Amino acid sequence: MIPAIVRVFVISLVLGAAGSASAVPVLQNQLHDHPSPYLAMHGDDPVHWQVWSRETLEKARALNRPLLVSIGYFSCHWCHVMQRESYRDPALAKMLNEYFVPVKVDRELNPALDAHLIEFVQLTRGNAGWPLNVFLTPEGYPIVGMTYVPKEQFLAILDNLHKRWASDADHLRDMARQGVAEWQKMRKGTPAKKPAGISAAHTMRMQTNQIRDELAGGFGQQTKFPMVSQLQALLWMREHLNDKSQDEFIRLTLDRMASQGMHDELGGGFFRYVTDPAWQIPHYEKMLYDNAQLAVLYLQSAKQFKSSRYRQIGLSTLDFMLREMWRDEGYFIGSFSAVDDQGREGFYYLWDDATLEKLLNTEQLKAVKAAWFDEQDTHSEYGRLPRWQDDPPAIARQLGWSETRLEQVLASAREKLLMARAGRTLLPDDKGLAAWNGLALSALAAGYAATAGEQYGKQADQLAAYIVNKLWDGKVLIRARDGNQVMAQGTLEDYALVAQGLWDWSRQKPARKKDYQALVGKLLRTAWQRYFKNGRWVQSDTPLIPMLGGRVALDDSPLPSATATITRLSQLHEGLRNDADIQKKVKAHLNEVRLYQGDSVFWYASYLELLEPAQRVE
Repeated sequence: MIPAIVRVFVISLVLGAAGSASAVPVLQNQLHDHPSPYLAMHGDDPVHWQVWSRETLEKARALNRPLLVSIGYFSCHWCHVMQRESYRDPALAKMLNEYFVPVKVDRELNPALDAHLIEFVQLTRGNAGWPLNVFLTPEGYPIVGMTYVPKEQFLAILDNLHKRWASDADHLRDMARQGVAEWQKMRKGTPAKKPAGISAAHTMRMQTNQIRDELAGGFGQQTKFPMVSQLQALLWMREHLNDKSQDEFIRLTLDRMASQGMHDELGGGFFRYVTDPAWQIPHYEKMLYDNAQLAVLYLQSAKQFKSSRYRQIGLSTLDFMLREMWRDEGYFIGSFSAVDDQGREGFYYLWDDATLEKLLNTEQLKAVKAAWFDEQDTHSEYGRLPRWQDDPPAIARQLGWSETRLEQVLASAREKLLMARAGRTLLPDDKGLAAWNGLALSALAAGYAATAGEQYGKQADQLAAYIVNKLWDGKVLIRARDGNQVMAQGTLEDYALVAQGLWDWSRQKPARKKDYQALVGKLLRTAWQRYFKNGRWVQSDTPLIPMLGGRVALDDSPLPSATATITRLSQLHEGLRNDADIQKKVKAHLNEVRLYQGDSVFWYASYLELLEPAQRVE
């Protein structure tokens, strides 16, 4: 898609022209004791990792070296693998230190840079993910990028690229600038091809039918993610447009997510995604943002489908968040790693027969093997994951038991297994990120409403207080702090999702509604002022490198669209609803979304209710 950049990659790997570069060891690893667990875990690497900063870019220019910007996050399994294979290797580290300026970035602290470089790698290689490794010119123009690669392949890339830079740096610079210019032209977009008169809901319905898995639930036929925003859009159509055409699919998806490999049957909560279309094999990281959104989704679904099962799943997900991810300071941590302290993926959650036989009595062992364990499951050397093999009535009939007896025996077995599991190691990333805690506040508000104010109010008050007193300084939002130290400033997604969380909690707390909604108004106004530039949304208003001219709108990624959230709240908030300048921007923005994203409603599902004429219910 960007020929200039693709050519650079091909030429640098194939030609490998000879040359030399400065080998003066002027850099040192800056990540020792960094407050980010992801960055701190690289503090003992032999690589001279730098933090992302203006000073680092100045060093690259002074040394005339390309930058390697390596982006990941603590709970990323392949980030740990690449560290172990490549970044702890002395020979590879020596090459990086001599010929490049290596930079480590926690994607959770710098989502704007991460989104920029993810898009670059997606366009040039067809797919992207983490660990994300992108080589930039000292001026900040991307040359080539990749995700995980084995050590020998990575060594070859480093060798060829440094030789090409030594022999023809000016040509690489020119090609990188040209690539960004072409990328920017593509970003301007073309008007949507949706036929006139076709509603957003109709487009959403058609695109859902094309992408959904009618047999197993979920979207796509390979790796499956929760895709909460899309499911919530279908629920919105059901409630506001009386469109029940997706009911069977929605319920199938909810049931499969909650009963198979994406759900932690023992401890509650959801894993990030599954690696197969049948929902069997999870990627074992647990993220706050997934669990917060899924708690809300199941509570919404419980109300619409009048399902006590969905209500129980939603509330138990909140209970997991509070039990495992809540901290006494009044916030939720970000995630748990997929690997334990010995690098074993999923070990914390898996069980082998010998361990089960040691822990459980005969009756318990019989029950859990029938209900939770597939004898053919061989995907991990560490054991099997508990997941329902059939529905409880069928399991009870298979055993010749009553459902009550099955439930009681499984409950006693679960208690024993959880006690044993508590002796294993689960690695947390304890950053309290503003946007993710905004989602968590929305989830607590939903739980409070679902329990008629009997549960979750205390923690919601504490979380709201943490946001107001620790993450808002009166003028700007802080994305994360370590005690009194600011780790990162707020971003577009922080302003959006914190505003949403405070808005949702304000509707449950009449005594504080005025105060919370006053801050919501400030957050929304700041977001329009800082991030809406020339009719486009930018994710950072203080980029350190040349970025592009912004987007018409942000799509629904694992997080709900920040731009849709801001636009929707700007229509609901009384102060902004009566602000002619803001409403002019809202109208212009939605017209642009209709023009450029009107044929992609599925990927911009959070915009559905903004593009449909249905009356929104408060």
